Amino acid sequence: MKAKIVLLGCAIVMSGCGQIGQNAIADPSAEQAQVAQAVYDQLREGNLEKLYPYFEPELKAKFMQNEKELRKFTRTIPKQDYTRKNIVSKHIETSTEKPSLYTVTYEYGYSNKNLVQYDVSFDKPAGSSKIRNLNLSVFGESTK
Repeated sequence: MKAKIVLLGCAIVMSGCGQIGQNAIADPSAEQAQVAQAVYDQLREGNLEKLYPYFEPELKAKFMQNEKELRKFTRTIPKQDYTRKNIVSKHIETSTEKPSLYTVTYEYGYSNKNLVQYDVSFDKPAGSSKIRNLNLSVFGESTK
């Protein structure tokens, strides 16, 4: 019986360890979360020109140079309504050689078994709402 209690206690402690690192980094501000969602929605619709006001100048230039490829890519994002949306990770990258990067990874689940991982980066938690970097990965059976 004592062994079961000790194992249960260890399991509870260990299950909390994974949460500590993620909870230590603040969630995005309400404005940053709104911008991240607006950009995701515009990507789904293929409205690339509506994205540019949300980007820092360097990212805007990068997107404009690769607009043709981006238009092809936006067609892979499911157009249906997602059934769930979660923040799955938050990460802060600091370097003396480049500006800091606060990345929030969202996961969008769809009823057709598609999953979209959406990484959006800002300068810092509760900082600027201009996006510094963006990455999107689509997984699943169908994108229709």
